[in-house]
Amino acid sequence: MAQINEHDGAVRKKKKQSKSEDEKFPTGQMITLAICKFSEPIAFNSVISYAYVMVPYLFDGDDTNASFYAGLLVSAYAFGEVLTAVLWGYASDKLGRKPIVLFGLCGVALSCIMFGFAKSYWVALVARLIGGMLNGNVAVMQTMLAEMIKKPEHEPTAYAIHPFVWFAGGIIGSAMGGYLAKPSDYWPEVFSPDGIFGEYPFLLPNLVCVVVIVIAVIQGMIFLKETNPHAAENARLKALKKRHRNGETAPLLYKDTTHCVSEREVDSSDSSDTSGNPSPVLLLEDGLPSATDPHFDLRRSSFGTMHSIQIQHAPPSSHQPDPENPSATKPSLKSTFNYTVVMLIASLVLCSYHSMGYFNMLPIYLLDTPSPDAKPGVIDLKGGLGYDIHDVGSFMATNGFISVLVQGIVFPIFVGTLGVWKSYATMIVLYPLTYPLMPLLTLLPFGPARSAGIYAIMVIQNHLNIIIPPCALILIKNATPSPMVLGTVNGACMSLLSAARTAAPPVEGIIYSTGGSAAAWFSLAGVTVAATLQLWWIPREPPNAVWIQPVGMAKEPDEEAIDEDEDEG
Repeated sequence: MAQINEHDGAVRKKKKQSKSEDEKFPTGQMITLAICKFSEPIAFNSVISYAYVMVPYLFDGDDTNASFYAGLLVSAYAFGEVLTAVLWGYASDKLGRKPIVLFGLCGVALSCIMFGFAKSYWVALVARLIGGMLNGNVAVMQTMLAEMIKKPEHEPTAYAIHPFVWFAGGIIGSAMGGYLAKPSDYWPEVFSPDGIFGEYPFLLPNLVCVVVIVIAVIQGMIFLKETNPHAAENARLKALKKRHRNGETAPLLYKDTTHCVSEREVDSSDSSDTSGNPSPVLLLEDGLPSATDPHFDLRRSSFGTMHSIQIQHAPPSSHQPDPENPSATKPSLKSTFNYTVVMLIASLVLCSYHSMGYFNMLPIYLLDTPSPDAKPGVIDLKGGLGYDIHDVGSFMATNGFISVLVQGIVFPIFVGTLGVWKSYATMIVLYPLTYPLMPLLTLLPFGPARSAGIYAIMVIQNHLNIIIPPCALILIKNATPSPMVLGTVNGACMSLLSAARTAAPPVEGIIYSTGGSAAAWFSLAGVTVAATLQLWWIPREPPNAVWIQPVGMAKEPDEEAIDEDEDEG
């Protein structure tokens, strides 16, 4: 009896401690998960800096259609993720989130090793594809993040931190790929041309990626806690049974503890929308470069930005769910994907395609040599700008810093001043003017003037591409008829964006190879024109009041502020 009372007291004490921990922001676990996330964009973005010059090496000096094959290398990883994302999602439900995340990182490390040692293009392509297929972190990390957060007021801060981690990893990865590729050409006194790095000129950046990933895996094994309540409970029960077999505890103990599963099941919201129904598994590419974090979740305060974005709740209406009978008022599929939602998603798909085409083609254009018949003062419509890998690493890293500055400083001021709809529409209309500027860079003399022109275009591109996606997502969320179907809309939107981003690199690569650089840039301009024309068919429905706050300052707006905003509107 004394042993049972002692056990009951221990259980009550443990529950009290668990409740107290749930009240706190999970700083330690957020840092651990952020380190795991940080290692992936380093590996992804390092490839983009040297893929174009790697292709001729893999084809024994033949650079025919190099831009197309480089685009395939970039998007093969994302395609591999799409093939197995659903299976890894189910595996994380059965086996737990932690083992899938760690295994996914190991898959990325294996892919890097294969890629670095590749001497054939097809071996490199398979390495990228295998890396995507073995990486189950497409949606699992996002799910872990959701399961770590127990209090709704912590969500904005949590979802704003991870885009910053993604940006930081991208900056370091871009610079690392540019500076560490072909080391024997730049530092022959350190890396002998006759040594391993001379034989495998693209091995060094991949080995550094592996080291970073190994560090992430080790710290994840030690510090990362399982967030899947079922997997965590099963592991605990196995430990209790083992202790019982060793005579360390009484048989009665572990039978009582099984009841806590139902409590955690109620609290778990790993892949559910607000109705509690499971949402579609989200197919999303991690291995593609972009100015914005591709992770977002319309069901929560996650719009892929470094800020907390909160939307004023709409007043009750006929299409809102009835708490007494939610299934009776759940919108139909036709109502869920209403005209406004469909048109906004279509607009965002067009934007995702041309922005991904730009980020893939930028390093290619920088590395490509000018055409043989290029003349000073005449626009070169066929060739590129003629920079080397180190220059490209610097340009891509600077581009990452620009995106962070625009995201952190310009975005809240611009959207806060103009409003969501006007910001979105203005950027869409201005976008067609940007891509035709790229061939004009060949008019500038090689040196500081041309570099200044490149940086100026980067600022313009980042401003447009960072403003549009969050604004579009806010408008989509506002047009969705009910919170009950946000998971469905979210899944469809992410899948379509993934398809557009995956298709853009190879498609634009073949246009570049067959028609020249100007043809590729003007093809992207054509997509922006289509997006501008399509804008006129999107209903003008300004969203409810929106608050954009820096990380750590997110709080629920008070009712007085809401009333003031409504009066001003």
